[in-house]
Amino acid sequence: MPKYILIYKSPDGFDMSLLPREEITKAMKAWGEWLGGMGPSVVDRGDMFKAGGKSVDGAGMQDETSHLSGYSIIDVANYDAALEAASGSPIIQTGGKVEVYEAFGL
Repeated sequence: MPKYILIYKSPDGFDMSLLPREEITKAMKAWGEWLGGMGPSVVDRGDMFKAGGKSVDGAGMQDETSHLSGYSIIDVANYDAALEAASGSPIIQTGGKVEVYEAFGL
């Protein structure tokens, strides 16, 4: 089965690391239940990113404004199954979104 990369994007200015501890715990529980519910199709649970990433290009280092906030990798039958899995992400409930990419498989 093909692998799909789920890229999480937070709403503008959202930084989960700045939330109170109890809210972080509640959010992590929701993420654990969602990812755990996908069973063995989760290849890599991934990780969350802190806000404030930077990019490097030919002009040097620049502030990143894409609001990328994390990733996971799943192994499902097809793109539609990946989109369906992504639709249950807790980030959607907080105004974020999930971008889904099929890995090329080199």
